Amino acid sequence: MSIRRAIFAFGLLVITIPPLSALSAEEKYTVDIVRKEAQKITIAVVGFPSLKAISKGEDLGAQAGAILTDDLKNTGIFDVIDPSFLPVEAAQVGFGQEKGLLPALNSLKVQAVVVGKLSSRGDELVVEGQLFEVTNGEMLSGKRYAGDPRTLRAMVHRLADEIVFRLTGEKGIASSKIAYVSSVNGAKEIYVMDYDAYNPLLITGNHSINLSPRWSPDGKKIAYTSYRDHNPDLFVVDLETGRRQKISSNPGLNVAPAWSPNGKWLVFSMSSGTGTNLFLIRPDATGLRQLTQGPHIDISPSFAPNGRQIVFSSDRGGTPQIYLMDVEGTNIRRLTFGVGDYSVSPRWSPRGDKITFVGRTRGSFDIFLINPDGTGLTQLTSNSRNNEEPSWSADGRHLLFTSTRNGHRHLYVMKADGSDQRQLTKNGQENYLADWSPSAGVGSAFQRIP
Repeated sequence: MSIRRAIFAFGLLVITIPPLSALSAEEKYTVDIVRKEAQKITIAVVGFPSLKAISKGEDLGAQAGAILTDDLKNTGIFDVIDPSFLPVEAAQVGFGQEKGLLPALNSLKVQAVVVGKLSSRGDELVVEGQLFEVTNGEMLSGKRYAGDPRTLRAMVHRLADEIVFRLTGEKGIASSKIAYVSSVNGAKEIYVMDYDAYNPLLITGNHSINLSPRWSPDGKKIAYTSYRDHNPDLFVVDLETGRRQKISSNPGLNVAPAWSPNGKWLVFSMSSGTGTNLFLIRPDATGLRQLTQGPHIDISPSFAPNGRQIVFSSDRGGTPQIYLMDVEGTNIRRLTFGVGDYSVSPRWSPRGDKITFVGRTRGSFDIFLINPDGTGLTQLTSNSRNNEEPSWSADGRHLLFTSTRNGHRHLYVMKADGSDQRQLTKNGQENYLADWSPSAGVGSAFQRIP
């Protein structure tokens, strides 16, 4: 498997880290449970010698190497060589010394190697990484990041994303964030954490019930529902300034927001007469427009990446099922058949080719995939209690979800084919209703949780 060559020579850069139609009902489905394993790129992480000068005795070099190794493993793209198989001198290799390692790495069939380095610059920590192709020694990338030592994880995540981009041409997800609901402090509050569950930040803090956080496409805002004022109202919070705006407070439900791909609209569910219908509204609370009508419950909308269609759950046919419609509220058609009597929580893949949703089979909830034309129904989870509330990573390779397999509701992640399921949150409290960010940015206007 050849490695993608860098398109142009890439020098060191200093960056400071800031604090589609459904089949007929008669169509019979075959539900596949798949476990696919694509060929991986074999990579080694070397260097990152010990650095304790500005870390109160902690070995930042060892931490950086471990974080980068985990980031690369978590992509599902790389097979990271166990350090015990590497030459002894690999741990202390410096910049310009990598060529002596290449023959040994080549004999291990390693395709790429990352050489890491940490240093201090006054009170700042400097993280550097160079990426080489093993077979010919070509340098594919070199990066330098500088910042407060407390931002070590953020800097290494940036390096991991750079490696992913240089070897695959796709953006990495190590710098992404997760917004979620947790009862860790008693109330149901919204938090944001790193993609690997580190560094939780409290976003709401109103000691009330807060639900369904949804990232804006630029990663700068979150829409959510809050009972702060004793009614489930819809809010938008600016993560850089901390400013909150109530954008819908109709008596009754104002829930389940989802952003349009251009960030100019939110679709959400609002009580309307005898039913709960879908509406569009701008983030500044203007332009309210009704999309669906009737005495049924339409909920959990999600935009297609092209912004022209919306997928949602509705009980208009008697039981909750997944439906599609055009963004104007027209051409409504049912998508799911034969997945038990209950299908909810659809989310459209950022690649546009798949829709994930939750279906109830044999008394428990599991996560499924389906193509937008109704074909390709695939079950991703099974035999592990309830698995719900799926959310896509920005690269479309992973799914975040809630599971009760270990008793409490906790957040888990898996590849988009259902493999490599692993637990993220482990704080002993309920963690659920999560949404994966499209980008990395979170402002500093919120409280970090120890």
